[in-house]
Amino acid sequence: MSGPLAWIVVLLTACVSEIETSRPFFGPDHRADVLVEGRLLSNPHSVEQNRLLRGWRFVKGEDGRRLVPDDSESVVEFVNLDGRPRLLTIDVDDDSLDRESWVQARLGQRDLGRFPISGRIEVGLPENLPLGRVAVTLEFPKPEEPVIRSLSISPSLPAGEVDISENLIEQHGWSIVEAGHWVEVGDRFVVEFQPPGSPASGQRFAVTVEDPLGGLRQVFTWTLATESSTTSRTMISVPLVNEPGPVLIRMVAQGRGPSGHWINPRIVGRQIPQTPLGPPPIEEPPRLVVLYVMDALRSDHVGHLGPHRDLTPILDGIASEGVSLGNHFAVAPNTPPSTRALFSGLVMLDDRQLPHPGPPRMAEIFHQAGYRTVSITGNPHLSPELDLGVGFESVELLRVRESHNPKHPPTVNNSAEILHEAASRWIEDLGSNERGFIYIHTMNPHNPYTPPPEVEDRIAPSGSSSIDGRTRTLVAIRDLQRDVDPADVDRLRSLYAASVAYNDEEFAKLINTINRNFDPAEVLLVVTSDHGDELFEHGGVLHGYTLYDEMLRIPLIIRWPTRITPKKISSLTNTLDLHATLVELASSSPGGSTGTSLWPRLLHRQVPTPAHRVTFAAAPALAGGVMARSQRWKLISVPNDGIRRGQGKGRGRSWNLEYVFDLIDDPGEQHNLAGTADLEIAWLRTRLMAWVETQSALQPVPGDQVMDDETKDQLEALGYVVDP
Repeated sequence: MSGPLAWIVVLLTACVSEIETSRPFFGPDHRADVLVEGRLLSNPHSVEQNRLLRGWRFVKGEDGRRLVPDDSESVVEFVNLDGRPRLLTIDVDDDSLDRESWVQARLGQRDLGRFPISGRIEVGLPENLPLGRVAVTLEFPKPEEPVIRSLSISPSLPAGEVDISENLIEQHGWSIVEAGHWVEVGDRFVVEFQPPGSPASGQRFAVTVEDPLGGLRQVFTWTLATESSTTSRTMISVPLVNEPGPVLIRMVAQGRGPSGHWINPRIVGRQIPQTPLGPPPIEEPPRLVVLYVMDALRSDHVGHLGPHRDLTPILDGIASEGVSLGNHFAVAPNTPPSTRALFSGLVMLDDRQLPHPGPPRMAEIFHQAGYRTVSITGNPHLSPELDLGVGFESVELLRVRESHNPKHPPTVNNSAEILHEAASRWIEDLGSNERGFIYIHTMNPHNPYTPPPEVEDRIAPSGSSSIDGRTRTLVAIRDLQRDVDPADVDRLRSLYAASVAYNDEEFAKLINTINRNFDPAEVLLVVTSDHGDELFEHGGVLHGYTLYDEMLRIPLIIRWPTRITPKKISSLTNTLDLHATLVELASSSPGGSTGTSLWPRLLHRQVPTPAHRVTFAAAPALAGGVMARSQRWKLISVPNDGIRRGQGKGRGRSWNLEYVFDLIDDPGEQHNLAGTADLEIAWLRTRLMAWVETQSALQPVPGDQVMDDETKDQLEALGYVVDP
């Protein structure tokens, strides 16, 4: 017995008896975060423990850097490890003082008072603050006043020491080791505690658990003063939740003295084992696989996924005949790292190229499976001499060469037409006994936003603004060399929409070619994008320098008539999942991808997906900017090195260290909630730190940078900043 029926039988006959499962407290999916006090907030930078979290930016002073409030609310986050009262001290440049100004301080919803701005501002913090991260909000009625020399929290306990190795945490001094976990009913936290052999007076060790319903619980305490205290090992087993959700588990050490040891900390539960299903049966692979990418296409500009209902009738028709994944995300906000992930299954944390030989590329895998392979692209990043051309039998780079002479009329961006003509010729030339894998990467709606005049006149009439969508115009706006008014903004958005509509109209011609040459059941068609584009939602334009949803949320449509039942999928997916899906089609042992194949969901209706799926992304242009996103919350962490901190470039620049958005209440990501003590955010932070460590370990040795002058010139003409 084979085929879908066999899969159903496997599901029905899976063992029904529960078994005990165990997962580590820290590991590939969860990193243990170490918190200590003994680090100050001071100029010129903050550090991991005490952070200028949001609402600040740096400026240059005569004798060093200065801080300036960059919003009406600025947040300072520090670590608290005992119950003493503290003092937040703000030293202000005298020359910047407004003698009638003041600052309002809050701790959560608690008002700490209003303080006149003077040379030194001292904000008293109450005793018995919660252990861990504590956020103080400072409200300045006049942002950019005052200029601040330094901030500090005092008194500060000396930093404890923590050594984490496999299955063991050695801890002494003042410190907290914490990690967020998503747990199920019946899960327990289990750890064995070995007290110090010769403990000092005042030493204390504890375990606390915090969950949304039960609040904060201290579940274990060891001190010399406790009658039951002993230097023998103690096994701790703590039930966690009454319903599934996030928890924050902390191991606390206080007082000077030798180390205590936490041995084999883990989450233990019971579940019904599932027989591994393996790859779903694909009895006859498609004769033609079309992987079609529209560069810089945002999901919200595809009719059935956003408010622009009449913009993409061709894409919408294809989606109605296949599977549309409405919460699909890129893993990077620009073409090279996003496409490297699509081709290799690896997320690149920096701008390095994939080496060759190196991880097998998707095109190589299809070629080994007997497919002819071709890349037809308008993006110079996919030039044949660069790493994204590896694995294709041929690469056709067909660029629209934009004129940047302001006296010349704008160059029409007809990339879709040019590429579709070349793709149609290749498809028609494919032999009757051959199989083909074709990658098509159009430069619509990518800048320049200059569609043919008949499309522009219909969708983006000039009206009260005559601004054009040339790359030189967009770069000038981004780099603060040209101002825009609301009419300009509306017109540029309309020009982007017209570029989407133009590509959709041209796409119909390619579909007609495919239908003339192939039976629909022979063709697997995948339509997606590499990233989105900024259209002033956060002040900026173009792409590459932010991790907001307008940059990362992209469409994914998969159509294979008679093989895939049309449906919509709303669970979180990303580019790595698409990679795993396609290489699994071409190889019995694909490997190499950290994504999850979509075939179980494409071929079978009832396949459970985790409710707490997280998708990640990295922005190499931010030199360390990373993102984790659940269905509700989004956490963006950016470099903390002073001048380079924050997101964006030029007009869209912001300066925060961390960004937290509630995507249910604030889908437009306009209100940064960094400093909010929501447990799901703590869980996301744990997952994000672990993901960065895992991806760092997977980074291949970089390939040589091979870029001729012509390719460099082509990229710079598109608005990319190319390092020499």
